[in-house]
Parts: sequence; structure tokens; C-alpha cells
Amino acid sequence: MTKRYLLMAVLLGAASIANAQDTYLNDRLTATDDLNGTARYVAMGGALGALGADLSVISSNPAGIGLYRKSDVGLTFGVVAPNKANGWNSDDVNRTYGEKLARASFDQMGLVWSLRTGGPKLKFVNLAFNYQKKANFNQGFYADNLNLGGLSQMDQLAELANEGYDTDYNLTGIAVDNEFLSKDELGYYNAYRGEKNYYTRHQRGSMKSFDMNISFNVNDRFYTGLTLGVDRLDYLSWSAYQELSVDKDGQYGDYMLYNDREIDGHGVNVKLGFIVRPMQNSPFRIGLAVETPTWYRFSASSLFDLTDDVNNVRTDTRESYLEYTVRTPWRARLSMGSTVDKLLAWGIEYEFANAAQNTMGYPEWNDDGYHSAYANTRDHAMNQHTKDMLKGQHTLRLGLEVKPVDAFALRVGYNLASSRYKDNPTFDQYKLDSQAMNYQTSTDFMKLGATNTVSFGVGYKYKKFYADLTYKYRAQKAKFYAFDTGFTDPEGQFAKDNPDMANAGIQPVDVDLNRHQLMLSAGFKF
Repeated sequence: MTKRYLLMAVLLGAASIANAQDTYLNDRLTATDDLNGTARYVAMGGALGALGADLSVISSNPAGIGLYRKSDVGLTFGVVAPNKANGWNSDDVNRTYGEKLARASFDQMGLVWSLRTGGPKLKFVNLAFNYQKKANFNQGFYADNLNLGGLSQMDQLAELANEGYDTDYNLTGIAVDNEFLSKDELGYYNAYRGEKNYYTRHQRGSMKSFDMNISFNVNDRFYTGLTLGVDRLDYLSWSAYQELSVDKDGQYGDYMLYNDREIDGHGVNVKLGFIVRPMQNSPFRIGLAVETPTWYRFSASSLFDLTDDVNNVRTDTRESYLEYTVRTPWRARLSMGSTVDKLLAWGIEYEFANAAQNTMGYPEWNDDGYHSAYANTRDHAMNQHTKDMLKGQHTLRLGLEVKPVDAFALRVGYNLASSRYKDNPTFDQYKLDSQAMNYQTSTDFMKLGATNTVSFGVGYKYKKFYADLTYKYRAQKAKFYAFDTGFTDPEGQFAKDNPDMANAGIQPVDVDLNRHQLMLSAGFKF
């Protein structure tokens, strides 16, 4: 085994004892721009905040449960399939990969118990419980950058080492301790220039919500509701990074790092909603809902190993573990909707949430090795990085339902969620004076674009039974960066050693995250 391969095996194998989270991963896991719920809710683009009377509005506008005049029990299941998983960045070569792995998905199950009070003003008190997926992580992509221009992932580690960012618990510290980064009178440097890299990540899992609701109908004109939500996250990902490099003597070599990650945890939030019918003889309604931040407690574990295909060597797999907390932003939703006899229903909804308010922290441990369930130490540097990289997200939901006959309904919906990311994202780990960086064992990050979701469906009702079928297409693009190139700053050591590469950078790889989903709901109203 060559010295380079041996040192890389030690480097990445030892670094796997630690694991860290960051702005980009926290945002991906806790975002709510995925449209899920009952087939009717999805078919109408989620624009039911003012129309109500659907199990899924328990999480978007709790007052919508107050419009029920009968009890309801229903469930939703279906299949999810990526459109394709691809990405490329090359002057002369395009690489396209297909992934057609359709997977079954159990998306929703709920119950509404409608109680007629018989009072002169308070008409109904309704109780409800609903399980629903907030996000489905079934996805995969490839991001191959065939033109690194001589820049390498290892150059970022050399920058950290030159600035004194040296610890046994991250890639930089292990690289220094094992002499992977060479050193002269000017400091540390990486002797290998990157030619190209290959990256792939496949992920599974979901964010599930369990909502409990109480709602009220006052005079059939004012509705209010309160929902307590408990979220449950399970996330699995498999990724591989391979970099092909050439040393100063023109000799080629490569390495591949495998990273299997599992994250699970839970969170709590509260939603409060109102719906008013301002005109006595009109079905037109206006809705307003506010959702508190969700307070999450996560645990993350990772398995790392390195494969050297040239010498047919695979390192032992190592495991890492970290507990941390995330607090999401407040959310506000304004909606309106109406019906025209029994022939037509329409809804419009707008939501705003400032993703820059995401905060990260860590449980506080005592001398006995136990941590408080409530105490939390904030990561101020990472939270500032989040403010610098993320921004407010605007979401527009539109939905229309037409009933040509009483038993059948045709539905169409559209959902637009703007990008939460500012221009020119960075992940310069040295500039992040974050506790998480003491354990960072990866360098990649991704800027997610806007999400466009179109859906259409049909519904059938026979006496107390109903069934709904919906097709949904979710389109989203992203820009993937294998590593940050802040080390090429003209004032840094890298630029001084390589003046022709000052301010050099790598172009991000355009990634396609589109996917299809087919959903079927069945229920019974009594």
C-alpha cells in the first residue's frame, strides 16, 4: 500500500469517531416544503386552510377541523418514485444516471370525533387525531465534477491546519498527526492536485407528525382550533465520495470515502388557527393560523470506511455519535376559500417562515454523565452562519375542486415554495468558530432551489364511504458543492504558494431532485 493510501486510511478511519451537523443538513431535515397528507389535501395543493373539513388541515390550520359536522376516519397510502438522480459538471462530458426505485409509503391516518352541542351559539366541539408525513426523504442523486482545476478537498484541510485549527477529533487534526499534510517553513500544504471527483448520495426515511386537536364551531360563522404536534424523524443516507488526484510527479491516485448516516429524534410544536365567514349569506371564508417553532432533540450516528480499489484494501468501519438540538422558526399562514353551491370549491393559502431563524444547540451534561431534558447550550457561531446563508421562505398554495355530479370530484392543485438560500453559499469551516466544527468529518454542502409541486386527483363518494386518488409531481433543482474553496483567498497561504490559483473556485454541480408520487385515500364519515 502506498504511503498516500495508508495515510488516507488512517485519516478517514480515525476521523470517523466523530460526527457533526451543520446549517445545510439541519435545514434539509426540518424543512416543510414537501406536500403530504390526504389525497384530497394534496390534490388541491394543500390550499384548504380556509375550506377546512379535511383530516390534514389539523396541521396547517387547526380551525379547519371545526367545520366537520360528522365524524370521519380515514387513511392514505401510495408509492413514491424519483424521476431521476443526476448531476454533472464538465466542459466536455455529461453524465446522467437514472434511479427508478418506487417505494411504498404510508402517508396518513386520522380520526375526527364530531360532537353536536345543541347550544345556541356553540354548535360543535370536535376532537381529532392524525398521523401524517411532513416530509418524505426517499431520494438519491449523483454529482460528478470532472473539472476541479487542480483544487482538492484536502486543500481545505491544509487551510485549517495553517490557521491552528488542529484537534484529534476532526479530519484536520488526524491529517496533521499522521503527516498526511506536508509541512515546510511556510506551514502545511497538500501535495496533491484534484482532477475530478464523483459523489453519490441515496437517502430514505421521513419526518412524521402526530397531531392532537380540539376545535370549536360558533354560530356556523367562526371557527377556532388548537393542535399539539409531536414530530418523529427517521433519516438514513448512504454516500460515497471519490476524488481522482495527481501528485507533483504526475502520478495518479484516488480514494473513496463511504459514509452511512442515521439520524433520529423527536420534536414538539403547537398550532393555533381561526376561520371566519364574514358575510352571513356567503360561503366565503378567511383563515389564519400560527405555528410555534418546533423544538427538536436529535441523535446522529455515522459509519465511515475507506476503500482503495487500486490495492484492493478496505479499512475497518468506524462509528460516530452526537446529540444536538434544533429549533425551527415561527410560521404564519393566511388563507381564503369558498364554494359555489355543490359544484365548485377553491382555496388560496400563503405561508411565511424565516429559515434564518433556525438555531442549533447541544444538551447540557452534568458531572455524572447525564443531560437535562430541557437545558440547552446554543451554538452561536453555527446560528450566525445560518443567518448568513438562509432567508425567509414564501409558500403559495392553490387548489380547485369541481363536482360534475354529486358522487364524483375532479381536483387540481399547485404549490410554490421559494428557495430558503441566499446567493453564493459557503461552508468555510475555519471561519465557523463552532463547536460542531471540532467534529466535522465531511466538507460537502448543497444549495436547494425553489420547489414546484403540481397535483391532480379524482374523488368518489358513496353514502358514508369515500375514496380519493391523487398524482403529485414535485420538481426541485439544487447546486452541490463537494467542498468550499475559501482557502484560495489571496491573503491565504494556498494563494501565496500558488499565485496562479488565487480566488480560484469550483463550479457547483446542478442536481435534479424531482420525484413522482401516487396516493390513495379511503375513509368513512358517520
